[in-house]
This record gives sequence, C-alpha cells and structure tokens, in this order.
Amino acid sequence: MRRDPRLWVFLAATVLAAWLLVPRVVGRWSPGRAVAADIDYICRETQEVFRLPASSPPPPHPQTGRATLVPAVYDPAKQAWRPGPPPELRQRRPATTTR
Repeated sequence: MRRDPRLWVFLAATVLAAWLLVPRVVGRWSPGRAVAADIDYICRETQEVFRLPASSPPPPHPQTGRATLVPAVYDPAKQAWRPGPPPELRQRRPATTTR
C-alpha cells in the first residue's frame, strides 16, 4: 500500500486543494474587524490640525478637552487646512442628474 502511486497522488492533491481553498472559505466566515478610519480635525480656535479616529460627534481637543474640533479638508489652492463638512456629508455620494 505504501508503494501505490495513486495514494500519494491523491494525498498530494488533497493537501494542495486544502492549502488553496481553506483560507478563502475561512476568510468568508470569519467576522471582519471594523477599523475606524482616521480623519483630520482642525481646532476652530487655534487652527491646529489633528489626525484622530473618525467619530460623531467630533472628539474633544486632545490638549484642552474642549469641543472645538471640526473635520478638516486641505485646500491645495491656499495650501492650508480649513473646516470641512461633517463625516456624514463627506461620505455621501453626490446626486446624479438625469437628462
């Protein structure tokens, strides 16, 4: 039985198929870990920019603890950061026009 090549071919094919298929099948069943994206916030008083996890409402200022942070966007024309729309509006798809 140990010298039968059909057995070894079958075992090799089974191991190869398991090696290729198991990560894909297990990956579909495993719960994905939700990772909050970091976004840029600007302080309304000091104009300091912070990269913090996205949250609604915005997190408090890391140094003062006051609620002065708003989402920020970079304006390449002025080469400066400015207050931007809230994350809910930023992620919303624009309306399409039909003619």
